[in-house]
Amino acid sequence: MDIKLIDEFRRRTNANYDEAKYYLEKYNGDLLEAIIAFEKERTGYQKRSNFHGGANRLLNGLVRVVQKLIDIKLIIIDRTGRDFPVPLLLLLVLGPIWHILLLVAFVMLIMGYKFMFREIPDPNVNVQNFVEKIKDKARENNNY
Repeated sequence: MDIKLIDEFRRRTNANYDEAKYYLEKYNGDLLEAIIAFEKERTGYQKRSNFHGGANRLLNGLVRVVQKLIDIKLIIIDRTGRDFPVPLLLLLVLGPIWHILLLVAFVMLIMGYKFMFREIPDPNVNVQNFVEKIKDKARENNNY
């Protein structure tokens, strides 16, 4: 992300660097869309929203958490240097079998695999857009 674009976002919105980077990445560098989304979220305004106040903020918070769990990945690197990213969300879903996963990880460490966590945003996975589509479909069904 271009630092000049981040600085311009911050100048116009009084946001911090993390917020500026998050919104600009989310909207693929489109400054206007990023500012509009930031202002809507900060003021709690959602266009045509069926949720009110706290419920809307809770939903937005859950959407951000799920997006982060998808973006943060466990990178498994084999001896040849190939890497295999596994979303943190998948590891949490497999939580009930944590003892088996721990055993597998231990065996992989012995075999020479390396593990690291890294945030790798996937432009193809946008939870916010998915939730908005569901809301729009629900509104359409309520209008009939």
